[in-house]
Amino acid sequence: RYGWDVEYQEFAYLGRSLCNVMGTKGEGPLIIIGAHFDTRPVADRDPDDRAAAVPGANDGASGTAVLLELARVLDESATDQAKIMLAFFDGEDRGELNGWPWCVGSSYMAANLEEEPEYALVVDMVGDADQEIFYEWSSSLWLQEKVWGIADDLGYGTVFRPEHRYVIEDDHTSFLQQGIDAAVIIDFDYR
Repeated sequence: RYGWDVEYQEFAYLGRSLCNVMGTKGEGPLIIIGAHFDTRPVADRDPDDRAAAVPGANDGASGTAVLLELARVLDESATDQAKIMLAFFDGEDRGELNGWPWCVGSSYMAANLEEEPEYALVVDMVGDADQEIFYEWSSSLWLQEKVWGIADDLGYGTVFRPEHRYVIEDDHTSFLQQGIDAAVIIDFDYR
């Protein structure tokens, strides 16, 4: 209802049916903004109940919520000079379970792009009540500098901290492996 062209990218991995969802709007160079919508099926790192389901309010839902809000607010002023693709990835959060790697959906998408994007920006785990978002070492530095600079200009310099903290394999990695500039916005310090 917000004017996005929606496509479904169905594929299979290790006997499971998966589906990436993409919404595209605008004209010009392609920019991908992505997040995974799946959640880890078991809490394998929980010291009390490793078989419990993972609610996914932060890891899965928070990035998805950001993309859904972008779908609502990005109007022609944002899409008159660029084609924006909001990419919802499936199969990110099964890494190291039953032989699965991390980031299956974004890897599939990055390897099967019909048009090469200028860059990809991934949002993951941004639902922390005490946010501190640092540079991630493998991300494209110029893209981090651009996003963190915009955040600072908007008054979020205490949240977006321009210092390196982590190396994280996340959905941005799939695009980096294809030679596409990419970065991740992630708050990896949370309880």
